[in-house]
Amino acid sequence: MNKVRITLACTAVLTGAANANLIVNGSFEQSSLNPGGAWSVLGGGDTSIDGWTTVGGGIDYFGTIITASEGIHSIDLNNVSAGGGIAQTFATTVGWIYTVEFDMSANMYGGPTPKVLRVHAAGDAEDFEFDYVAAGATAADPAWERMTWSFTATGSSTNLWFEGISGGVYGAALDNVVVTGVAPTPGTLAGFGALGLLVSRRRRG
Repeated sequence: MNKVRITLACTAVLTGAANANLIVNGSFEQSSLNPGGAWSVLGGGDTSIDGWTTVGGGIDYFGTIITASEGIHSIDLNNVSAGGGIAQTFATTVGWIYTVEFDMSANMYGGPTPKVLRVHAAGDAEDFEFDYVAAGATAADPAWERMTWSFTATGSSTNLWFEGISGGVYGAALDNVVVTGVAPTPGTLAGFGALGLLVSRRRRG
């Protein structure tokens, strides 16, 4: 009976981790700034958007000038040039696999196309493209596309970083970031099993 309870408890832990969004303010709605119908320019190292820190050349924080995918705010990962971005650090478990989901569009007021962003975490990275011309994206209907990426955690905390790598002022747009734990690797599962067996043996003794 004790072994069953331990197994159920471990399953509950895994399920909870898989379902919870680990990102704070993933839609960029909470901020001390109010861009209104325009945008606010944020340089690198800015923490005005709750939970996030801008990096590199910074970002543009959109109000309603472009329709957000969720809420009323989104961001342009380019500020005055490529190399801007935004980052957040959150707790992770070594060996666990995490899924990063986000909506991508573009600041379509100027080229180039496609817009490109790079997502970084745990020493890994991947580029994502959005061709706003082919998508027919407009400010009223940015044709947001849901993107997915995964990484395996290498530490007790992970820094997730979105970087704009398109040239020019008009960059990739980002909104609705969600990070969830998918599943532990086989080695981590084995660790849970060993823990359950150890506790069960101790209780029998």
